[in-house]
Amino acid sequence: MKKSITEILGIKYPLVQGPMSWLTNAEFVASVSNAGGLGVFGPNAGQTTLTHSPVETAERMRREIQKTRGLTDKPYQLS
Repeated sequence: MKKSITEILGIKYPLVQGPMSWLTNAEFVASVSNAGGLGVFGPNAGQTTLTHSPVETAERMRREIQKTRGLTDKPYQLS
């Protein structure tokens, strides 16, 4: 039996938000997911300043993921 993309992703509408590098953050991703689409984090989600440290980049992303978990129980994705 074939499944629809909405069933596979666990979303209401077949809408996938693009991972827009510096424009995504926890609030944006959670809003898309709460509206029934699939919110997607960009590689620099939530960052407003540049860092050259991969450790700091990972920590910033971790904080955005934790914030998102508090804002939605719907599916979202990391790019």
